Amino acid sequence: MVGQTRELLRSCYEIGSMDRDKPGRSTTTKGEGRPRVLLADDDEDIRSVFEMVLSDHFEVSAASTGAEAVALAETWRPDVVLLDWTLPDRSGADVVHSLRTIGPDFATLPIVVVSGAAAVKEIAARVGAIPCPKPCDVDQLLAAIERALAPTRRV
Repeated sequence: MVGQTRELLRSCYEIGSMDRDKPGRSTTTKGEGRPRVLLADDDEDIRSVFEMVLSDHFEVSAASTGAEAVALAETWRPDVVLLDWTLPDRSGADVVHSLRTIGPDFATLPIVVVSGAAAVKEIAARVGAIPCPKPCDVDQLLAAIERALAPTRRV
């Protein structure tokens, strides 16, 4: 797990230092009309790194358990959920079921399953989610979120 966190941190640093001063980089204030990402991961280091990376692009709120994620989703209304498949209190499938049954608006809530399991693609497909393998780099993470959000965006 430490290796995964280090790899992600290194990737974040490299991406951040490469595009921090690029012309055209968004200067939008956090939360100003940006998609909301609910991040559910029990690993504090991964959660911190993901929050740091994602906050440049999205409004982010985080939970460390499945119960916290479901409660936060009910009140905060995310546009997409980034879900670690192995949370300490609930299975990923249980969290997805709970999220999808909050109400009609949540039945098609985009979810990205983040997992180190070899079968992450199959796991995600079973619950109608987008897979994102751990470890992942920043580009993989952002691409998975964008793919999940794509059907909800208006042209």
